[in-house]
Amino acid sequence: MKPGPPGVARADIIPLLREGHSDREIGRRLHTSPKRVGRIRAELGLPRSVVTITRTLHQAWATFTEPAGDGHLKWTGYFREGTCPVLKYRGVDYAARRIAFEIGHGRQPVGRVLPGCDHPGCIAPPCTTDQPMRRADQLYDAIFRRTAA
Repeated sequence: MKPGPPGVARADIIPLLREGHSDREIGRRLHTSPKRVGRIRAELGLPRSVVTITRTLHQAWATFTEPAGDGHLKWTGYFREGTCPVLKYRGVDYAARRIAFEIGHGRQPVGRVLPGCDHPGCIAPPCTTDQPMRRADQLYDAIFRRTAA
């Protein structure tokens, strides 16, 4: 029987398994196949690791923002189709503006969430608006613009 391809020694994998790391994490750290790590785990009779996520959705969102001046925020994460800021959290894609709206307004948005300020690409929670807010602004303008004229 021929030996397998050269790679990470089994002796390097076993201590990380005993520390409780996941197959994927060990594979990433040692640049080896997570499937190989899983086979070694099974051979040793070690239980699968339990992944605990300590960051909340809002904390994860905040890691992809940076100040853009005057209280505005810039999104530094992924953009779907180059325009829609998206956060991947626990394997699910979330619209980053919807998260910003929840943070700023304390409720779920209704309809599409858009920036309500003139700062391009702003994702600051107070600057986000949903459909009912935009409709109320339009009604307010329609009523009071005539009065002011």
